[in-house]
Amino acid sequence: MPHIDNEQNFHEDEELNIMDESNEDSNEVFDNLINTTKKALSFLEEQKLADNIRWCKAVKKSFNSVAKLVEDVEQYRRKWTMPLTWKGHTDNTRYL
Repeated sequence: MPHIDNEQNFHEDEELNIMDESNEDSNEVFDNLINTTKKALSFLEEQKLADNIRWCKAVKKSFNSVAKLVEDVEQYRRKWTMPLTWKGHTDNTRYL
């Protein structure tokens, strides 16, 4: 019987470690996305102050996916009905 208790404790400790690692990984992912977004905003503000419209037009295509993400999430949040299936979701709103 003591062998089972040790094995059970091992599995419980292992589950806690996995949860801690998962939480750390998710925080790291969020932090990386936030830092990247802040840097991009900083670049945009710098170039706006420099009145560099050519740069803005050149990189605008790079921001299309971010604009789509924002549009999808805003549209999802405005919905009054509760979607009953995954049909009403996009990749940007699937887990909201």
